[in-house]
Amino acid sequence: MFANFTKWVLIIGLLTLISFIILPVDPAVGIVSGYMLSSIFSVSGMFVIDRFFHADQSIFVKAFFFSMIVRFLLIIVLLGLILGLTKIEEIFFTVSFLISYLFQSVTEMILFNNSLQRHSNK
Repeated sequence: MFANFTKWVLIIGLLTLISFIILPVDPAVGIVSGYMLSSIFSVSGMFVIDRFFHADQSIFVKAFFFSMIVRFLLIIVLLGLILGLTKIEEIFFTVSFLISYLFQSVTEMILFNNSLQRHSNK
């Protein structure tokens, strides 16, 4: 599950690099940076799910929610650092981050739900 999700994140990440061909450099940097930041959050979440999926239910829930809090705080810090310390195109960065975060979160939950259904059918 983790490898498949990561493969798609990388493929879409490579496609976002096309923005450097289509757009000026500043907006393209904002788009790629937003996508990369949301990818860090999503891939790390999928790693935790994959790592603890077959563990005891209480351990999985603790690991998942603890990692969610840590990942959220890390993303907030990185988001603040990027927007505060760089001269990045804020609108392109923010829109790219939000869209890719929502897309990857929905994909993550669909894959997780599919894994739960396969696991319950065994």
